[in-house]
Amino acid sequence: MEKVGVPLLIAMVALSAGRCAAQNAPPAAPGPPIRVTTTEVALDLVIRDKHGREVKNVKPGEVQILEDGVPQKILSFRMVTGKEEQRREMAGQEAPPAAAAAAAATSRPLREVNALCVVFHNIDPVTRPHAIDIFKQFIKNNLPPETYVGVFILNERLIPLHAFTKDKDELLRVADGLFNGRSLDFSRASEALLTASPNLVTINTTVNNATHSATTTMDITGGEIAGTAIVGADVDTALAANRVRGDQVLERSDFANITGMHETDRIITMINDLARLPGRKAVLLITTGLVTTGDPDRFQKILDNANEHGITFYALDSTEMSATDDTMQAGKNALTQMAKVSAQQTNIHASLGQMRENSRQGDDTIQAVRTSDTQASLRNLSEGTGGFLIANTNDFRKPFEQLVEQLDAHYEVVYHPTSDVYDGRLRKIEVKLTHPDWQVESRTGYFAMPDLKGSGPLTPEEATALAVLNASKKPHAFDLQVAAYHFQNAGANTHGALAFELPGQKLGAAAYPMQKAHRFEVSLFALVRNAAGQVVDDYSVDMPYMIPDAKLAAVRSSALTYTHPIDLPPGHYSVETAVVDREGRQATTNTTQFDNPGPATGVRISSLVPVQQIENAAGKPDPGDPMVFKGKRVVPLAAPSVTTATKRFLYFVVYPDKSNPAKPKIHIEFRNGGQVFAQQTVPLPAPDASGKIPMFVVAARQPGECQLQITALQGKESASSNLQYAVK
Repeated sequence: MEKVGVPLLIAMVALSAGRCAAQNAPPAAPGPPIRVTTTEVALDLVIRDKHGREVKNVKPGEVQILEDGVPQKILSFRMVTGKEEQRREMAGQEAPPAAAAAAAATSRPLREVNALCVVFHNIDPVTRPHAIDIFKQFIKNNLPPETYVGVFILNERLIPLHAFTKDKDELLRVADGLFNGRSLDFSRASEALLTASPNLVTINTTVNNATHSATTTMDITGGEIAGTAIVGADVDTALAANRVRGDQVLERSDFANITGMHETDRIITMINDLARLPGRKAVLLITTGLVTTGDPDRFQKILDNANEHGITFYALDSTEMSATDDTMQAGKNALTQMAKVSAQQTNIHASLGQMRENSRQGDDTIQAVRTSDTQASLRNLSEGTGGFLIANTNDFRKPFEQLVEQLDAHYEVVYHPTSDVYDGRLRKIEVKLTHPDWQVESRTGYFAMPDLKGSGPLTPEEATALAVLNASKKPHAFDLQVAAYHFQNAGANTHGALAFELPGQKLGAAAYPMQKAHRFEVSLFALVRNAAGQVVDDYSVDMPYMIPDAKLAAVRSSALTYTHPIDLPPGHYSVETAVVDREGRQATTNTTQFDNPGPATGVRISSLVPVQQIENAAGKPDPGDPMVFKGKRVVPLAAPSVTTATKRFLYFVVYPDKSNPAKPKIHIEFRNGGQVFAQQTVPLPAPDASGKIPMFVVAARQPGECQLQITALQGKESASSNLQYAVK
């Protein structure tokens, strides 16, 4: 009964109350998680000598594999050529789905990560169309799996033109406009490649002891690059242009060392930038030539640096086979001049100027050959790092086939991990070789994720989030609220939902003045673990938002909420969540515990869910999502907080006992400060077609610490659900 003199603050409301604009993303399709135990790891290795050349005939006893410091027993070790890999991929595509699933169930392939950098160098607007055609021809080849192609131009700096991607169709679509777009940030351009190797994301947390606050940033390995695409003068065949080319002979002689130093500095800069990238790094250098200083020691240091960081050059001279080519004409002029000097060496009546020129014949000949035959430096750069030169041809089919085959040749090591716990943790892989001069390239680790129903390979966003969760010191840039709600028992499992709530005022936003909008981009990834630590479910969302400036303040003052349905057996669970705010360049984590109740008989009641808003369900409603009913979606308030000025609703579902003829009802009891403040018993409407009774009540707003208990009654049967919240 109600307490005398105190107004009843609880009332049932209609279904149509409280509609607001949507903010949460549609949840993933539900379903019981199906776990498949991985029994083997297939690790690809590329072994090179100190000169960058691939080592063949490596024996199994010369390789040792350690996982988290524990030696692993090698089950098989063999060389895999590019052609064999292509045949295996085709066989996998033609295999029946059941056979493909069985193969995936017994192995975890950790292919080598191929970072293929297409770099345009010394390309002017006239030679650009031919260089782009060469790029298109190469991309059409069957590249090895896990090959990430990034496109760059080498000017004073290495400037990304397109981010690393495995999507060849995308590269072909954008090929003609590569030089017309804006340059990219190196770290953002490399993100897909960087996250392919799981331990190259660095989380930095700075703690302010005075304010007891922490600032967290996420650093993706890579150099900060700025600049614009290179532009050059048009090539002309007029008389004046030919005179200019003649003058280039003397210019090259006088400034050869300066030009060579400038060009090799560019190569050094490129090597230093690419050295930070993971995996096997191959550079297809599409160029019209490379001038060097002629200093063998300086050039050898360049080769040693490239080999030390696993960079192989495949230089391609994109000069079309034409007699009017700049370099060819300048070279002919230079060599012709040296021939005239040689012919006058025996002239005893030569002038003083001629004699001075004769005395420099040796040096000038070396300079003429070096600056004219720029292919020699390209050949040395390629062969000195384990690659080869592609030149003197307009037909690149066979060289490209050879390049791809060499790129995909590797050793495959198969071993059985000693650990059978798949908890999403990073397992570090270390490969040791008995030969001191050998270098090995392979995956540095993998995240021990089980094969869940409907899950595919990790996306770059998921890999980044896992790296955040695996950081030695987990970041906490802002508070993230996570709540778990249980609903109906269905056989051995219980249907439920997780809610993730992000504060809008803490998220970074990039301004787009032309669109009069701000852009948010948030990646969220959550792992659900059972009491044994095994991952039994996961949830991932990467959602960009363009918010009109007029609505920015409203978004800032509200919460960004996502929901995910769960279907789990009874037990104790934990949820580990990572959020990466890309525009704010910050990350945060949260760990939440919850208990999933077991099967129950008689009348039942779900959790009490504080409602942030009610919205129209987007798309086709998911029948397994307990937050969706009659075309509406309940957006939870994961952190229950009520003010005296704001009306809040609570959502719950009653499940009557079909075998009990008694009419169901509910008893509502509101406590404030431990004392009963109000209570009421009311009958319930008839259940819907599925046998459920969805309900809303208004949360009481008496200031203080409050507790609400709702008990479902059906004859002598009863079931209760509680919620504690604060009213300010």
